[in-house]
Amino acid sequence: MAQPISNSERTQKVLESIELDTDLILSGANPHKRQDFKAEKYAQMSQSSFTFYRATNSLFWQDFTNDSRLGKFGNPKTKTWILGDCHVDNFGAYNNDKGEIIFDINDFDESIIADYQYDLWRLATSMILVAEDNYIISKSDQKEIIDTLSQSYLDTLEYYVDNNDETQIYFTEKNTSGEVKKTIEKAAEKTRLGMLYDWTKVVEGKRLFDFDNEDLAIASDAKKAIESEMLAYGKTLSKNLSYDPEYFKVKDVAQRLNAGLGSLGTPRYYLLIEGETNNLDDDHILDIKRQYQPPAYELFSLYDRLNYDSIFDNTAKRHAEAYTALIKDADDFLGWMELVDNNPADGYFSGYYSVREISPYKKSLKTKKLKNKDSFIEVAYQLGKILATNHARADKDFDKKLVTYSLEKQVTKMTDGKHKEFRELIFEVAFKYAEQVKIDYRSFVNSK
Repeated sequence: MAQPISNSERTQKVLESIELDTDLILSGANPHKRQDFKAEKYAQMSQSSFTFYRATNSLFWQDFTNDSRLGKFGNPKTKTWILGDCHVDNFGAYNNDKGEIIFDINDFDESIIADYQYDLWRLATSMILVAEDNYIISKSDQKEIIDTLSQSYLDTLEYYVDNNDETQIYFTEKNTSGEVKKTIEKAAEKTRLGMLYDWTKVVEGKRLFDFDNEDLAIASDAKKAIESEMLAYGKTLSKNLSYDPEYFKVKDVAQRLNAGLGSLGTPRYYLLIEGETNNLDDDHILDIKRQYQPPAYELFSLYDRLNYDSIFDNTAKRHAEAYTALIKDADDFLGWMELVDNNPADGYFSGYYSVREISPYKKSLKTKKLKNKDSFIEVAYQLGKILATNHARADKDFDKKLVTYSLEKQVTKMTDGKHKEFRELIFEVAFKYAEQVKIDYRSFVNSK
């Protein structure tokens, strides 16, 4: 985008984008549910300019797809798997498939192969919005934060040139600091049993979902559909876990409510399975979530859409590929299934669904604790390292058929001697877009 704009045409575009996104997610839901979900989503979006930004990723992609400034430090060989919705709240602590607690990106619903700069621009914008929420309003302080993010990203990519270290490095309490390390340490205090009791209870010797929990609802029709697709899901497991009917025995299914922001209202279910033994305390809960095409897809050229369609049979498969590409030692339970709602009056939950385990150690970064420039800079430095590592890992190191080149070599070559210009571009984009988000946010709030 150019300069921030405020006019009736822009306001109309913003409101139409929000309405279309919400209607897509809620397509098939009965009118009563649709209105309830909309009301809750819009209420959350109205809380701050950052919550609004989190919920309007489609608008970001409309504004930036094929932006001419991408060409300054990008070319056809600077595409890799990206998060696609990169903001500070999509980083956090959870366990990898080795049982280690890591800090990393954690939401792959909108991941896609595209230019690396989209992730950096969206992340940098989010950091300015959060900084302002935390009363870090000096432009020079904000610039220092974003410069740290950008320089850390470049330095990390350069470090990976001519080695494969990015395929081995990941982030734990051993190589993190400040609020990032504290997030991991807090996550380590959690237990699987504690997670189970957050969502379930034991009734007459059986562990079942606790429907007194306001975030769960009975899902009888979906339960039948999920049970019928378990074998098909088992065939999508591609890592260290083989499908065993006893291990994956379905004990209960619940609809997950009140989750997410941009995805609020998306058909989503929790699945309780037996686990390794009959012991009630080693059960697992799987998250089964409807997947849609990422916003970038609709803005691709016809050629790029056809190429994408030839690679990915369905949106949930794309999700699994992205997760595996971007994260080292990704979730063993990662896979997908197709569910069909046989109720002709509803049809709400029909579609392709990602499957992943709910981490017992999930913990979000507490951005409200970043009360000064220095604490924010410490986090920015680490997020730059994490994002660069993921992007570098997800290039030809992951799959030479999908990405045929080394991202770190391409970016390091294009930015050689131009680090200052690179930093300045990211800050310019992020600062101006943060101003636009605030204008759009006010327009949205005033329209309600």
